[in-house]
Amino acid sequence: MRKLLFLVLFMVACAPASFAQTTDESRAEIFLGYSHMQAEGIGGVDTQEDSFDDEVFGERVGLNGFNAAITGFVTPRFGLTGDFSFNQRSDTTGTDTDRSRLETRVINVLGGPTVRFTSESRVTPFVRALAGVANTRFEAENRVQLPTGTTTNQFDTNSTDFALALGGGVDVKLSDRIGLRLIQFDYNPVFLRDRSISVLGQTGALATQTLEGQRSDNLRFSFGITIK
Repeated sequence: MRKLLFLVLFMVACAPASFAQTTDESRAEIFLGYSHMQAEGIGGVDTQEDSFDDEVFGERVGLNGFNAAITGFVTPRFGLTGDFSFNQRSDTTGTDTDRSRLETRVINVLGGPTVRFTSESRVTPFVRALAGVANTRFEAENRVQLPTGTTTNQFDTNSTDFALALGGGVDVKLSDRIGLRLIQFDYNPVFLRDRSISVLGQTGALATQTLEGQRSDNLRFSFGITIK
């Protein structure tokens, strides 16, 4: 995954030179910004009564990160977009002897068409429909100090699945080269497959459990700058 991140950053860095000779209408556009995801099906450490309860996997929690995208416009209105986002969250409550911890990460690598609604105004709305993959990883641990000693329940899972991003946003032109993306919103469903998790129980033995496949209906919000 680290190599993939380096590749995306390299593409972002090289894009301006690649499109330096194009016209304003077909010039590539780069977006760099903050990203907040409301992720479904992950849960929060403050509500964990049972790590494997369906209610936990029905919770929605906020993940923070960044979003980068490159759009090459074939016409003044129509373009093709490559999109990368990284969102994560780490929660720890309690002490070293009585502790609950949950670490979550969602990475999206998506691509697809974008349509913008250009006019004489500086404000440009756009819509897009992207498809690709999302890597979802979360790791949970619950440690409790008892008179007989410390007991620990722990599990982790990591899967790469088909994902979509359906949405749009609003850009404001600041200059010929720089713009402000006021808001970008994507409905970001991830179609999680059945997956096995390794569980460390109180006796210290590993056990394997299976989580049934589900659709994680994530919501992703971003804002930042655009560069042409």
